[in-house]
Amino acid sequence: MKKKITLLCLVIGMMTYTNNSSAQAFGGKGSKQFQLGIGMTQHDTWYPTNGKGPKGHVKPLAGVIQLQMEFGIHKYIGIGVNLGVSFAKNIDRSGLGLGVIPYAYNDYSAFWSIAIPIGVHSNFHFYQLIADKSGKNMHADKLDIYAGLSFGSGPTFAIAKKAYKNYGNDVGYMIYGGPHVGVRFFPKEKMGFYLEAGYGKAYLNGGLVFNL
Repeated sequence: MKKKITLLCLVIGMMTYTNNSSAQAFGGKGSKQFQLGIGMTQHDTWYPTNGKGPKGHVKPLAGVIQLQMEFGIHKYIGIGVNLGVSFAKNIDRSGLGLGVIPYAYNDYSAFWSIAIPIGVHSNFHFYQLIADKSGKNMHADKLDIYAGLSFGSGPTFAIAKKAYKNYGNDVGYMIYGGPHVGVRFFPKEKMGFYLEAGYGKAYLNGGLVFNL
């Protein structure tokens, strides 16, 4: 009887070890991951020519707080949604922090902006694929490297600075889209850190990621 119990314990232990060793940072189909991060973004934005506020196309460099949710639909593919809030001190600034033309700098710098980007994204987790095909662990239980695309839009609000209140506030809209690459590292099974770089939802953003 003792031998049977010992054998059963060994089998259970081996199964547990196997399951843990095959676990991956991206859980594949049915998995859910939530990300909370901050970063820097620059979205094409348009305001109506309605006699108040900025007019036409602007592209401010802004800080952004992002919430992202990804759902695994395949062993290596996930799709998700993202919601953010971005803040720009000067509504006309380019990536270099300069106005496109001198008089536009004077006009548009009278405003700061708040935007609410809302979008969708997809990710291909190629590091997990490489780990599976190579037959090696490659720390795929802790490390996830992926590439993807994001698209979105949302409202933008031009707020006149204190010295320019006579200009009036205005509401416009943004459109964005493009590729990104990212890496996630999980020191713990349910919580880790991520970093993304690209041209869609943000130039650069990073923060915490949670396996749900």
